Amino acid sequence: MEPDRQVEIQLGHMCNNRCVFCVSGQRTSMGEALPLAVEPLVARIREAYAGGHRKITLLGGEPTLQPGFFTVVRECVSLGFEEIVLFTNGVKAARPGFIDEVRATGGRFTWRISLQGGTKESHERTTRKPGSFDRVLRTLEALRDRGERITVNMCVVASNFESVDRFPELLVRFGVRQLHLDMMRPADAGVRTGAELREMMPPYSEMVGPLTRMVAGFPDGFDVNIGNLPYCVAPELARWIHHDGQYTDTIAIGQKDELSRPWNKYFVKRRDKLKPPSCRECVFEPQCNGVFEAYERFHGTAELVPVGHGRLARIDPERRFVALRARPLVAALEGWTAHERGDAEIHLTREDEPDLAVALRRSDAAGAVGLFDGFGVHVLSAPADRDRALAALRDLGEQLAASGARVIHPLGDDALGLGARSIEVRLRRLRSAAPFGDLVWRGVTSRDGGRLLEMDLVGPAGERAVVWLGEEGRRATGGYRVEGDAPTPALVEGLRAVMAAVRA
Repeated sequence: MEPDRQVEIQLGHMCNNRCVFCVSGQRTSMGEALPLAVEPLVARIREAYAGGHRKITLLGGEPTLQPGFFTVVRECVSLGFEEIVLFTNGVKAARPGFIDEVRATGGRFTWRISLQGGTKESHERTTRKPGSFDRVLRTLEALRDRGERITVNMCVVASNFESVDRFPELLVRFGVRQLHLDMMRPADAGVRTGAELREMMPPYSEMVGPLTRMVAGFPDGFDVNIGNLPYCVAPELARWIHHDGQYTDTIAIGQKDELSRPWNKYFVKRRDKLKPPSCRECVFEPQCNGVFEAYERFHGTAELVPVGHGRLARIDPERRFVALRARPLVAALEGWTAHERGDAEIHLTREDEPDLAVALRRSDAAGAVGLFDGFGVHVLSAPADRDRALAALRDLGEQLAASGARVIHPLGDDALGLGARSIEVRLRRLRSAAPFGDLVWRGVTSRDGGRLLEMDLVGPAGERAVVWLGEEGRRATGGYRVEGDAPTPALVEGLRAVMAAVRA
């Protein structure tokens, strides 16, 4: 499991690459990047651990060049960090002996390899370091052979973006677990002229083709992250686009190689970005940070076309974007607090029942106790008072329905489970088979200590039927009754579907 709190610390600016987008290579070439004293680094690392951080990333420049690198690594291990991420360009690590020396410290490492292109030409055009690509490949091979955890990062610039569709064939054979691409941030590029920055930053729309081919080339389940690409430029890739991330404290190096106090990484990374007013109309607006101010100066914002719900439905036929679809419904809830967990999940907590928490997830996710058109409701935790919890869940279902969510199967007395197994089994079949023609499943009522369950079904003309499931001894019982006048065709058809599901 990913540690809850993480910190990253920059071990100076010294670097043996000269990447076109990076301040560290520039400062190194100008003689401004020097070795750092190890004592202040160790002191900050100890402070971070004492403050509750359990994941640490060591980065640069190139952290492996620092004379105190192994002292820092051993300190991280001895303190007990659960994960130590080594963010390296892989040049020094091409020596297997170096990797073995790191492993001998006994830590749990993730090697985050800076690979600046899917081909030798694009990588070395970006790093301006002949031979660096082959050294990275040797590093990847050595790490794979030792069973180390490997991820890869690339900063997307004009010199490498066209090569990203070559990453699948390159990375999978080395057992890489994740690829993270990030749009270049001008503020991290060092001292550059406007012309130099513009040359590095092509229009985002030109990247869509290579990025689309890249994503399609990876096997299902491969972890791809595309950082800071505006969603509206490539909404079909929205599943793989991310702005911000897990809260991270950053300890960086200042102009005179002094260590900063920890600062919120993603808050700072947003400071030089903007959104045009039209972004307010986009379904992705809450999770998108817009574009860099420098990008807007070079390319404008005409390519930023808001994504409405109609367009979202076309690009998301599998209905993966639960948070985007359910957001208007959730905003209307009273007595519930919402927390979005990415695009695919929303957590809700009851304000007067702090122990009650539910999640809204994709409709096809197993375990939903209530199902609406586009998402299911899953109970994460519940208070000991079952009756109060059930009342709160029924309230949630009623509010969602009142806000316009179409009910497939409601939140009823079965939401926290029942005592009779035969009823539970048949009820799961019914949940999986719903809806039943034109009938609306309105309610679920438990009686006789959970040994009798009644389902309320209503037809388009208001006609009503009650399906009951019971258990007598070890014998499953059940049936239905029609309320009011003779059954309508809709009621007959729906009840046939119900009985077929029960007997399945």
